[in-house]
Amino acid sequence: MSEHSSMHKGFWKQRRLYVTLALLVLIVSAFAGRASIPRAHSAPYQNTNAASPAVAFPGAVGFGSNATGGGSSPAYLVTNLNDSGTGSFRDAVSKSNRVINFSVSGYIRLSSAVSVSSNLTINGQTAPGIGVGVMGREVSFSGASNDIVRNIRFRQGDLDTAKSKSTLNLLNANTLIFDHVSVEFGRWNDIDSVGAKNITVQNSIIADPIGQQFGAHTETGPYTWYHDVFANSHNRNPLAKDNTQFINNVVYDYQAGYTAGNSSGHFSDDIIGNYFITGPATTNPANTYFQMNNQSVFNKDNYLDSSKNGTLDGQPLALSGGATALSAPWSSTTNSIPTSSAASAYTYVAANAGAQPRDQVDSQVMGNVTSLGRTGSLWTTQKATNLGNDGYGD
Repeated sequence: MSEHSSMHKGFWKQRRLYVTLALLVLIVSAFAGRASIPRAHSAPYQNTNAASPAVAFPGAVGFGSNATGGGSSPAYLVTNLNDSGTGSFRDAVSKSNRVINFSVSGYIRLSSAVSVSSNLTINGQTAPGIGVGVMGREVSFSGASNDIVRNIRFRQGDLDTAKSKSTLNLLNANTLIFDHVSVEFGRWNDIDSVGAKNITVQNSIIADPIGQQFGAHTETGPYTWYHDVFANSHNRNPLAKDNTQFINNVVYDYQAGYTAGNSSGHFSDDIIGNYFITGPATTNPANTYFQMNNQSVFNKDNYLDSSKNGTLDGQPLALSGGATALSAPWSSTTNSIPTSSAASAYTYVAANAGAQPRDQVDSQVMGNVTSLGRTGSLWTTQKATNLGNDGYGD
């Protein structure tokens, strides 16, 4: 073999080596680039399914679940229980684009209503000890949007002289989610929600309204109730004058249960896996579905326990009140919400609903619920609970 031929072969051998090495570098670089991009599930509040919108937090469901709250906004630390001023809850919620944490626990006693801004994350679960609550006045989310509210107690009561105000006011609000909140002692309603849309209330307690003794008044919608407890309320459990998902809730000790309001408006309701349990105030179990005419309802796996004997032994609840039965859910998202039997829903909310850990008010409410018909009352004032602190409990 000539020297020229040998050099020629060596040249091409070396070139193939360089090409191979270059290809390996490109492949390694490509994988390294992919590895450097955070996985979707490693980012807070981000859904791993790129085809689905992000959810507010793991476990968030329903029409308000896309709220992003304060996102990566600066944190505001509530450092005192004062009604106003630096470090107060009122000051914390007065401006948008905040993540609100708590270094203090106990009741914040309000002397006037509080107005909550948009794009907020309120992390009541960061409060030490038994947690944090707001008492004595309405908390208004009127006109607010894109808020996430978790693990906090809202209790108006008759310290508020305004009889026409409610514990929570959601007038014209948009895309809010409330998780593990406790809402009690409303003078007009526990929750008043007119003109609101895309709202979720989940894992929460709505109980013991005074004055009108109404649970929740909702209009416009859509609205999602999931793993909630309605207790010791004359009516509006809820009043659903909107398209609604009502899934795996417990309604206890009512005079009228799930209510559509006998409205001329036509709305659709997915009512699935709920337990309705009569209590001492319930005089007519036939009013479990109330004023339902002109509504379209998907009624599935709901139960009514009207025995008041301390045992969960209900029977399937048939649709009544002149509603039109749907053969499938009206909402395309309903089947994506994890759903259990009504009995399992009762067990779940008995242990988990409301702000955690439970304080005296919520413990009394859930003691009524788990008595399964034997205890409970419609209160005219929070003082009638016989708890300390003017009936608000400690």
